[in-house]
Amino acid sequence: MKNTIIYLIGFAGTGKFTIAQEIAKLTNSKVVDNHLINNPILSVIDAEQDTTLSDRAWQKIEEIRQIVLDTIETIAAPNASFIFTNELIEGRVADKQIFSKIAELAKRRQSTFLPVRLECSEEELCRRVLFENRKERLKDTNPKNAQEKYKNLTVLKPTACTSLTLDVTHLSAEQTARIILDHLNFSNKQPL
Repeated sequence: MKNTIIYLIGFAGTGKFTIAQEIAKLTNSKVVDNHLINNPILSVIDAEQDTTLSDRAWQKIEEIRQIVLDTIETIAAPNASFIFTNELIEGRVADKQIFSKIAELAKRRQSTFLPVRLECSEEELCRRVLFENRKERLKDTNPKNAQEKYKNLTVLKPTACTSLTLDVTHLSAEQTARIILDHLNFSNKQPL
């Protein structure tokens, strides 16, 4: 895989990071997980106690995101590939802006861009957020939060014509990674 950006979008607990790691293992690409960007800020404030982060905290997270994106654009090897992960919600202006920044980065790098919308059943989502390794990475581990999101929110629906939606309820991370890569290979062979 050369000069490709895959963007995994889904609720917390869907398996974005685990799937991203599988894709990276199969393709030698780099994972830019949302917690790579969020955790420098989350680790120095009491984010567990304050479930609604202040505007100042989000502003700092955005500054880190911009530094990472600028680095990928200006310093990373031209053929390098990246897998981004995010929980982006339909109807949230800030989330749409984050998506647009990644799409614009792909355009500026002249990268193949594949947004992947990951879905998961409510029951499985609530089970997955309890995985122990999530807490270590400062991720939400509350099944009630997962249930509320599932019932009241919708994962962002990318407008890119090459986007893919996958229900990963019964798929392993390896199976999902292979489906995404097969889709990417098929899409790249299609005439423009």
